[in-house]
Amino acid sequence: MSDASKPMVPEKVVELAVDSIFKKNGIKPEELKKNLTDEQKKVLREMVEDLKKQVDQFNSRNNETSE
Repeated sequence: MSDASKPMVPEKVVELAVDSIFKKNGIKPEELKKNLTDEQKKVLREMVEDLKKQVDQFNSRNNETSE
């Protein structure tokens, strides 16, 4: 299966998950953006990409078992 044909995690799902985590921990996104270092931003982007890959793998396994 090529990357183009894999289902992508909708951006809104990622935003909702991040928002929930921030609220749970009392973090205001607008303040966080001002205080993040470039390295922290890079790590956050990598974490989101890893999460997307995990969701894609999960969806692929579910699709294989349902076929």
